[in-house]
Formats: sequence, structure tokens, C-alpha cells
Amino acid sequence: MFTDRSDLFPETLAVQLVGGVPMTTSVEIATHFGKRHDTVLRGIKGLLNRTTNEVRRRNFAESSYLNGQGKRQPMYRLTRDGFAFVVGGFTGAEADEWKWRFIDRFNALEADLAAANARYLAALDAVRPSLRPVVKDYEDGLTRSDTAMWLGKSPASISYHRGQARRLGLLPARCARHAA
Repeated sequence: MFTDRSDLFPETLAVQLVGGVPMTTSVEIATHFGKRHDTVLRGIKGLLNRTTNEVRRRNFAESSYLNGQGKRQPMYRLTRDGFAFVVGGFTGAEADEWKWRFIDRFNALEADLAAANARYLAALDAVRPSLRPVVKDYEDGLTRSDTAMWLGKSPASISYHRGQARRLGLLPARCARHAA
């Protein structure tokens, strides 16, 4: 009864990042667990009727897809917790295997996100030591050249840091009077 789609693991299992959140769909659940999609939808709707709005908002997103005939059909996008909530009642050795495969894929995507965040933080830490003095010097009216000289940087790098500070809301947006 279960569809053998083990060739999809781990790289292409349909757990994907949607808005930076690992999610799967009700279509993938139906396909991998050998269930009719309308049955999975009915089950999700029944479960959602018994949950709070906050839980629904955090873990389930109504969506749609085009079926084989090109018709738009309803589906849900589910977070890891939404997935666990829905498939928790599926039983049997094959269902258990699919649960673990999905969980492994969620874990892999979450590890990728954590690694990307660590890279961003490391990059920010490399920029951050110059950010505070650049902002302070700007507020004190120093020129880019003055700041560059005492920080041992080029005026262009000071412009870059000022731009970053503006994007972070640490400096006002550019105006004609403060073009640099």
C-alpha cells in the first residue's frame, strides 16, 4: 500500500524551506503514506477543528497545487510539528519508516538553517567591531577620511559600514546634506 519513493531521500524529499521554515505538504504525506489526498485533507481539517488558532497559524498554511488535469486543488503546508500532529496516528512498520525519513529530512534542513545562521553571525561579528565607531564618528560630525584614518581602513569601507548602519537603523537615511 505504501509507495516506495526511497530514491527521494535525503536530498529531494518534499520537505522544503518556505519562508525560511522547513515544511512539507498534505500531498506529500498522502503520497508517501499511501493514502488518498482527500482523506488526508479531511483528517487535517478534523484535527484543526480541535486546535487553537495559534497552533493552526504556526503549523498549518492553506495552499493549493495543480493536479494532473491542471486543476487547482486545495492542500496544506505543514511545519515539523504539524506533520508530527497529523501522522502521529498512522501506524505500522512502513508508516514508522516514513515518519523517521521525514523527521530526518526536517532535521537536515534545520541543521542547514542553523549553519547558515552561524555563517551570518560570524560575518556580522567581523563587521560589528567597526560599526560602533563609524556610527559614533558620524554622529560627532567626523568625515569618512578621518574615521578611515584612525580605524586603519579606506574611506570606501567607511561608506560601506555607514550603509550597513543605515540598513540596521543605526543612522538616518541618506539626505543631500550627509551624502557620505
